Amino acid sequence: MKRTIVVLGALMMLAGSASRQQLTSEVRMVEGKPALFVNGVQKSMILAAPYRQGPRDFNTFRAGGIEIFNFYVRFPWTGPNEWDFSGVDQKLDEYKSIDPDALFLPRILLTPGEWFGKMYPDEITRRDDGSPAGMFGNVTHPSFASETYRELSRKLMTAFITHLEEKYGDRIIGYQVGNGFGGEWLPFNSFWETRGDAPHPTKFGVEDYSRASIQAFRKWLQGKYSDDVQALRKAWGDATVTFESAEAPNETARYSTTKGIFFDPAVSSRAPDFLMYFNDSVADVLLENARWVKEITKGRKIVGSFYGAIWLNFPNLSSNKAGQLALTRVLASKDVDFICSPYTYDNKYVGGPHNAQSLPEAANLHGKLYFSETDTETHLTKRQWRWGNSLRNPETWEETKGLLIRDFGYAFTKGVGLWWTDLFGGTFDDKRTTDLLAQFKRIDVENLKADRRSTAEVAVILDEASFTYCGDGEPVFNAWLTAQKQWELGFMGMPWEPHLLSDMDNPALKDFKVYIFLNTIKVSSQQRQAIHARLRRNKATAVWVYATGYIDSRCDVANMSALTGIKLAEDMRAGELHVEVTNRGHQITRGLREGLAYGTDERVQEIIRYYDHQIYLKDPRDPGLNRDLPGFRVSPRFYADDPDAALLGVMGAGINKPGLVVKQVNGWRSIFSSAPILPSALLRGIARAAGVHIYSDAGDVVTANRNFLCIYAPKGGKRTVHLPERVTVVDLIDHRTLARDAMQFDLEMAENTGVLLKLERN
Repeated sequence: MKRTIVVLGALMMLAGSASRQQLTSEVRMVEGKPALFVNGVQKSMILAAPYRQGPRDFNTFRAGGIEIFNFYVRFPWTGPNEWDFSGVDQKLDEYKSIDPDALFLPRILLTPGEWFGKMYPDEITRRDDGSPAGMFGNVTHPSFASETYRELSRKLMTAFITHLEEKYGDRIIGYQVGNGFGGEWLPFNSFWETRGDAPHPTKFGVEDYSRASIQAFRKWLQGKYSDDVQALRKAWGDATVTFESAEAPNETARYSTTKGIFFDPAVSSRAPDFLMYFNDSVADVLLENARWVKEITKGRKIVGSFYGAIWLNFPNLSSNKAGQLALTRVLASKDVDFICSPYTYDNKYVGGPHNAQSLPEAANLHGKLYFSETDTETHLTKRQWRWGNSLRNPETWEETKGLLIRDFGYAFTKGVGLWWTDLFGGTFDDKRTTDLLAQFKRIDVENLKADRRSTAEVAVILDEASFTYCGDGEPVFNAWLTAQKQWELGFMGMPWEPHLLSDMDNPALKDFKVYIFLNTIKVSSQQRQAIHARLRRNKATAVWVYATGYIDSRCDVANMSALTGIKLAEDMRAGELHVEVTNRGHQITRGLREGLAYGTDERVQEIIRYYDHQIYLKDPRDPGLNRDLPGFRVSPRFYADDPDAALLGVMGAGINKPGLVVKQVNGWRSIFSSAPILPSALLRGIARAAGVHIYSDAGDVVTANRNFLCIYAPKGGKRTVHLPERVTVVDLIDHRTLARDAMQFDLEMAENTGVLLKLERN
């Protein structure tokens, strides 16, 4: 009770002081897109995040026209009521002395020191063997379920925000709440851990089995099953379990699936329940932090967070461990104004695409701002990610310029924000670079009121809960999601948007001509109806990849047939997912090269080299991080058994059944693929047959909206750019007109260069 009184008293004290602050920020809709307003004035959402803070990088970004800075404000938290904000004051005072007009968006991390684990040993996150969990030797990380930690955090949050608002409130536009690894809400043991004196990681992380977490899990179960113990027993296949005795599955149980790579809910939902609970527990703290900041600032400042990184992106990081599977909840919160994420690291450098780890358009759909953390490499740095040497950094200014245009163009054409990030210092210390950044900023400011609503006609649908029905760390997701995105979706030559399965019945979601359903394994009958209604509405095309719709109340291929409208069959023998295109006479496959094949066993060496061998074909359960997988051993595998479906390709790898088929179903087109990593050329054929506008057939990275178009060309040469309507095309970077009153124009591009174009109607 005493602690509660202290917190409430501090809140009351702040209520008077906050009213003296003049700066306010908010999100408003402008031409159908969320926009940032500060003191009632719309602001550019091009920011900077100098990771190594100091005058050097701060001034570099100022030369690039940046006025809003996002950075960590770390400080010592040395006891339950002991903290020191002087280092934060020193940093902000230094920046204010350099630029009194600079604005700040600080990142708040409430991470206690080792004292927490010593004082509250039952409140720290633990492995399944009871030992403290942690990747880097620090074994005192609080459990997200710890009420003690959350109570102490609220006191600290109140004190810190009060302090910042009183001293710097006229310069702070909002707050970014963070926790976990890098402040990105990735739990502290979500990647790997080093045990003993080993020089490298020795085990993939697993958590949270603390007393606090198990108690919270049991409470979560009561909520899910409406306090009905018989419902719990039926779901778990356990006639003796109670809400008081329910235990979390250990590490082995988390990957000991019951039907191939899946957990069959007809057998037991114990593992999926715990994995979803764990992700919910992370989101609980995020949403709680956001609510506190809103209360403390009386709603006068925007609040947001990193979140939603459900595209796999790090070495054997299981989405089940990552805490990111409650994006639907986070986007529904009135206390969250923006989300952000780094852009995908794999294949993002020279010749690669810019793609988010999260779902920008899903955020916008729910009225949230989105910021892309963009740590572009330049010719000034030679840094390599992780332990490999596979990622090619730019070697010349021209290659740097191409990447910067690609990265700014991504945000500009999507109507989202970005912050340029320099992780190691000196990356942008070139006048040509800062001049280009300043030019981007001017372009953005000049077009703040422009209509930047999407013209994308292709949606890629992802689902959060589906991950939990797969074995923890299932390696095929590296092919199923990340390779599909970074190696094929990125080069279709047309814009596309990622969206959530939970929004398929959202009337605010616009209609698309093509929907690509990637990891939507768990689809309820209600969701199936919503999907079918949406497909019928505009006679759309649905592309179903591998096991989409396999799980409802049980694992059953009949569920897939009901969803796709195509009679499908399953083969429980484990093997690769492989399709060879055999019919090149259909309008979808016409023009594809002879012998085209795709799947988990195609382009393997190329993907290993450029994707990073620390991810692709590594065994996620190898305690030494050394064991390579000989290939993907996937079960079940699926094929078409429908005489009314047109055959486009054959499922190989020992199956030799129809693996790529198309069928008209109740007014919409259904395409089923037995294998993932559908080639961009095939996807272009599907899109073209559905009436989607394709800007370039040259394998370019393309983003676009009604008024602007960005093209990044991994391959040099001439390409014909097709336009959706007759316009005049102006190069915004080089200030030249490329075409007048045209429906198409030829464009000569050097390898790895980019253009940012304005489409002016006559």
